[in-house]
Amino acid sequence: MLAADNVLAKGNLSNKDQEAIKVLVSELTGCDYCLAAHLMIGKSVGHKAETLKALRAGQSTGDAKLDALAHFVRQLQQNAGTLAQAEVDAIRAAGYSDTQLVDICLGIAVITFTNLFNRINDTVLDFPAAD
Repeated sequence: MLAADNVLAKGNLSNKDQEAIKVLVSELTGCDYCLAAHLMIGKSVGHKAETLKALRAGQSTGDAKLDALAHFVRQLQQNAGTLAQAEVDAIRAAGYSDTQLVDICLGIAVITFTNLFNRINDTVLDFPAAD
C-alpha cells in the first residue's frame, strides 16, 4: 500500500486533493487514526481548518472544484452499483480529467485499506485526536 500511495503522490492530483480524499474517506469509515493523521497533513499542505471541517460535515467549502471532488468521493463511497453518468459528467465539468479520475479511485483504495487495517488493529493514536 505504501508503494501505491507513492504512485498516487506522483500522480495527477494536487496534494490538497489527495488529502481531501483521505480526510473524507477516513471520516466516512470512522477511522480515528487516519482521520487525525490526514487532518494534520491536510493542514500542512495548505487546507484551512474550516475547509477540512466542511469536508467532514458534507458542507460547501466555498471552492467549487473541491466541493465537486468531495461530492464525487461521497457518491463512490456511499452508493453501491454503477455511478450515474451525470456524476461522472459533473466531476469532469468541474475540471478533473479521466487520468485524475483514476487517481481519485487509487486515493480511495489506498486510504480505505489503511482505514481497515487501523480499525482492525485499533492502532494507538500517538498524536492529537481529530476534533
